[in-house]
Amino acid sequence: MSVHRKIAPPEGHGEVLCDPPYPTWHEHLTANRAAVGTWPAALRERRTAAREEFLALAQTYTRALGIDAPEPAPDAPIVLTGHQPELYHPGVWVKVFLLQRLAEDAGATAVDLVVDTDRAGAVGARLPWLGAPVEVRTVVLAQPGDATFAQSPVPDDAQRADFRERGAEVLERLPAPALSHHFGAYCDALDAAASRADDLGGMLTAARRAFETPAGSWYLQAPVSGVAKLAAYRAWALDVLSDAARFREVMNDALRSYRARTGTRSAAQPFPDLEQRGDRVEVPFWLLRDGTRERVWVDAHGALYLGEGAAPDPAGTTVRDLGSRAGDAVLAPKAITLTLFARLFLGDYFIHGTGGGRYDRVTDAVIRAYYGIEPPRFAIASMTLLLPLGAHVVTDEEVAALTQRLNRLEHNPDAMLDELEFDDDAEYARAHELADRKARLVREIAAPDADKKSIGAEIREVNGALAALLEPVVRETRAALERARAAQAASDVLTDRTYPFCLWDPREVADKVR
Repeated sequence: MSVHRKIAPPEGHGEVLCDPPYPTWHEHLTANRAAVGTWPAALRERRTAAREEFLALAQTYTRALGIDAPEPAPDAPIVLTGHQPELYHPGVWVKVFLLQRLAEDAGATAVDLVVDTDRAGAVGARLPWLGAPVEVRTVVLAQPGDATFAQSPVPDDAQRADFRERGAEVLERLPAPALSHHFGAYCDALDAAASRADDLGGMLTAARRAFETPAGSWYLQAPVSGVAKLAAYRAWALDVLSDAARFREVMNDALRSYRARTGTRSAAQPFPDLEQRGDRVEVPFWLLRDGTRERVWVDAHGALYLGEGAAPDPAGTTVRDLGSRAGDAVLAPKAITLTLFARLFLGDYFIHGTGGGRYDRVTDAVIRAYYGIEPPRFAIASMTLLLPLGAHVVTDEEVAALTQRLNRLEHNPDAMLDELEFDDDAEYARAHELADRKARLVREIAAPDADKKSIGAEIREVNGALAALLEPVVRETRAALERARAAQAASDVLTDRTYPFCLWDPREVADKVR
């Protein structure tokens, strides 16, 4: 039995997370390759066929995006990572630089999977706005909505120009001109990529790779939409669909165990169970067709049902049709089936982010229960980079200190005199005269026979005089406290680690992993 600690992204600027530590990755890659020899012959044969098709796809796709794709060495290890082709933050970006380093160290072929079969939603850049108030503003490049990246068109000239202009307006307020420079370079890359790409996912991938050019990236790209069309993938997916009830049982058992083990209460985390409605069993795939993406269900006869309501497919598609690549329909893997197929049949070592590393513990359990083999090891990587916004981040301690100072100035000003500076000797003498008088009155009011009413009134008079004398200091302290509280409210903006990669020099990230 193994125990897994919760893994969180690093907190400090420039820190890189590698779990397990990077020096062990090559060892784990080698062990994963050796373990394949113990697998059933059918799995080994499928793996051999899938890898050959996969490398051809990766090379063709990479070159079509204008990237100089190296020729994979025969029988070389394959190392993988992947993510949606969005404007993600450096914590995701660092994975491809670690991927390339591992490939160099292990003599492997590196491939980054473009998860273009996920819904694109609104694609844009989250940027810090140093206005009043300080906030995060999102500059949108495209809004495909429910369509996937692979189904969405390339943004036109006007959309790209608007993205560039509005991004520049936000960034011009920042104290670091380099950020605007990097953003402009990325917009140039977008414009160049627009003529080479067939869809939104391809354009974003080509633009990112062009932007990475100064860092010397050479790894391959492969779209999940393309992987889903490979013969080896279709044959594997056909097997899963034909055994839908058992796969559902195994996956749901793994999810229940994960939730119990981790104290996860939400039935939607890390993703929902596969459902069953009568004889219709949900399978862990999406059907992409005619610009839509639908949930997929099958019955015992191999008929397909789609959508939230498990309605009969109007095209009358069957499991066998999908296995033979019927029409333009693409049976795209969901998260668990994507990493399961990639780890078993495509690569020798997979680099996850912190989120993927959590859910792939479920994948491990599915591999053990469904295939009866030990799952290949994988790595988790992330990093934190903070923007040089030139602003001081106010801490809770600083706000508390100013609050306490204001309270003392307002309620016990005589105790503050030694901490203040006076403009002239007369003010200094007057303040200390009042403080001495208050101290005498406090002693007098404590006497048993003291006239507390008259002495109390005199103390209030002294406090009023001190307050009037120190009023400019009180006003200044109150303003400082208001500024500190406003700055503290902006600290989430100033220390956000999720701004898009296009605000950094790629060489800065590459240097962190070398």
